[in-house]
Amino acid sequence: MPISPGRLAAALLALPLAALPAASQLPPPTLPQTMTQRSLAALPQPKPAETIRYGEAEAQVVELFLPRNRPDGLLPAVVLVHGGCWQAKVAGRELVRPAAGALAEQGFAVWSVGYRRVDEEGGGFPGTFADVAAAIDLLAAQAAERGIDRSRVAFLGHSAGGHLALWGAARHRLPKGSVLAAEAPLRPRGVVAAGGLPDLEADARVIRAACGLDPAATLGDPDAKSPFAETSPAALLPSGVPVTLVHGIYDGVAFPEIGLRYAQRARRAGDRADLFVVPNAGHFEVIAPGTRGFDIVLGALEQMLR
Repeated sequence: MPISPGRLAAALLALPLAALPAASQLPPPTLPQTMTQRSLAALPQPKPAETIRYGEAEAQVVELFLPRNRPDGLLPAVVLVHGGCWQAKVAGRELVRPAAGALAEQGFAVWSVGYRRVDEEGGGFPGTFADVAAAIDLLAAQAAERGIDRSRVAFLGHSAGGHLALWGAARHRLPKGSVLAAEAPLRPRGVVAAGGLPDLEADARVIRAACGLDPAATLGDPDAKSPFAETSPAALLPSGVPVTLVHGIYDGVAFPEIGLRYAQRARRAGDRADLFVVPNAGHFEVIAPGTRGFDIVLGALEQMLR
C-alpha cells in the first residue's frame, strides 16, 4: 500500500531526535532542480498554423498546429488542454505551445483548446466545461475539411487540463438531462493526463492548497446534491476510454499518489488505466519537450494513434 505524503511526514516527525543524522552526516544536496512554470513558458513558442474562434470570449479559441512536412492522407490528432489551476491569472495556452509544436513535428495535428477559466466571465460551472465540449465538437465537425482522421483522436491534458481532458472523454456518460450532455460526442482512442487532477472530490484538499480555489464552489454544480457528479472524471467511470496517467516523482501539485488512486479506481470500474511515475521530474517536465516525462507522454499517444 502506498504511503501518502501526509502519513510519511507524520512518521518522520514522530522519529526521536537521536534517530536523525547530525548535520555533518547529511548527504550533499544532490536532488534535481525541477522545472518551474516560468522555465516551461521560456521554451521556444512555435506559432500555430491557424487560430480558430468558437465563441466571442477571448479565451474561446483553438490553436491548430500542423506538421511542416505533411504526409499524404488524413492526420491523427491530439486534442491538447492546457492547465493553470483553471484560472486565467495563472497560465494559459502558452504553457503547452512547446508541446504542441513538438507533437506536430511527430506527425500529429494538434488541436490546442482555450477555454474560459473560473476567474473569467462565464467560466466555472457550466461555462468552462461547455467550452471544452464545444471545442471538441468543433474538431469532430471540421475534421474532414481539415484533413484530420476523426477516428484517430487522442486527448492530452496537463494539470487542470488533465482533469478537463479526462472529463471530455467521459461526456457520453453524462445523464441526458444534464446541461452539459451532448448527443454522440466524440470519443477518443485514449487520454493522457500529465500531472492531472482527475478526482475533484478526492483531490479537493490538494486543489485548494495548490490553486487557492474551492472546487465545489467553482467547478461543481451548486444545485446538485453531489456537486461533482457531472464534472469529475472519477464520478463518470467507467468511461470505456483507455487512460495513461504520467506524474513526476517530485510533483508537488499532482503528486503520484493522485494518479495511482485514480488508476486503481478506473481499473476497479473496468477501464484500462496505466500509471507512469517519472524519476527526477516535477510538475512541468511531463509537458516539456526533450524530457523523459514528455517522451513517455509521446510514446503513450503514439501507441493510441498509430
